[in-house]
Amino acid sequence: MLVVTASESSPAYTVLTLSGELDTSGAERLLTRLDRLLDHGHRHVVLDLTGVTFCDSSGVSALVRGHARASAAAGRLRLSAASPQVTRVLELSGLARMLGLQSTVEA
Repeated sequence: MLVVTASESSPAYTVLTLSGELDTSGAERLLTRLDRLLDHGHRHVVLDLTGVTFCDSSGVSALVRGHARASAAAGRLRLSAASPQVTRVLELSGLARMLGLQSTVEA
């Protein structure tokens, strides 16, 4: 199960810390949280992936959809601090480059 927590928030950006598996149920949980943030005016979101232990195609799809939703709201979604296994998935899918994967959590 994926746990999504807002670990840092300011008017400029919000950091969401994810832990667990970014699979079908985790993807829906992440998108629900992102939608809620965007609806409340948070436009720039950094996903801290330190605690993500698994990411499948549902997770990749959720990241693409989250990016599209943030862009549509004149915002940005960025990724940070993924494990080597998750980094590999993000690199193979092209998301590491598209979303600007950082090795540490930075706003």
